[in-house]
Amino acid sequence: MKKNPLLIMAAAIATVSLISCSPSIKTTASWINKEKMPAGGVKSVFIIALTENMELKSSLENDLAIAAETRGIKAVKSMDAMGPVGIKNLAPHKDVFDKKLAELGSETILTVALVDKQSETRYVPGTTTMYSPYGYGSYGGYGGFGGYGMYGGFGGYYGYSSNLMSTPGYYTTDKTYFVECKLFDVKTEELLISIQSKATNPSNIKSSSKAYTQTLIDEVKELKMRKK
Repeated sequence: MKKNPLLIMAAAIATVSLISCSPSIKTTASWINKEKMPAGGVKSVFIIALTENMELKSSLENDLAIAAETRGIKAVKSMDAMGPVGIKNLAPHKDVFDKKLAELGSETILTVALVDKQSETRYVPGTTTMYSPYGYGSYGGYGGFGGYGMYGGFGGYYGYSSNLMSTPGYYTTDKTYFVECKLFDVKTEELLISIQSKATNPSNIKSSSKAYTQTLIDEVKELKMRKK
């Protein structure tokens, strides 16, 4: 079956774009205060994503709450307890925030905050791909060779060369976000856990939120296994 050159080119460009812009979330540093961690483990947590983006805030708090409740931890989301309030409006009213925490009775508070953002533009070179090239024909026929042989007519050569498909080079911008997650003891305000992560090209909020939550779960497991 003859392949459509335009479809091949479009597919190649789409594949390159997906690979170059695929989201990647990794833990860059972590720490646990084992001496201050509750002896029986964390029983309840108040979750708050410190961002002005309400869609991101909702996704993060929902995914983190589900992860906590799945592990038997009672979770309260700031979106449920205080409504869609951004950090800029919340910060000046810490006394109100503290009062709400006391009413809820959560023993710990989990915060997630963006601490830095970087952008880097790079050039992705073009590619040349040969798909399904014609084979040599048998001897005989016009010019001593038949079919699409090396010395065939222009039609044969055109059919062969049209299989060389090129995708143009282009510039793309990688966006890297540095996110910090912290777990505090509400009564003592002691820092219990700190995890720093790096997210590259997080284009989709929902999928990135789930991926970030999973990296936190994996890292907490490793932290608990550390001797020191």
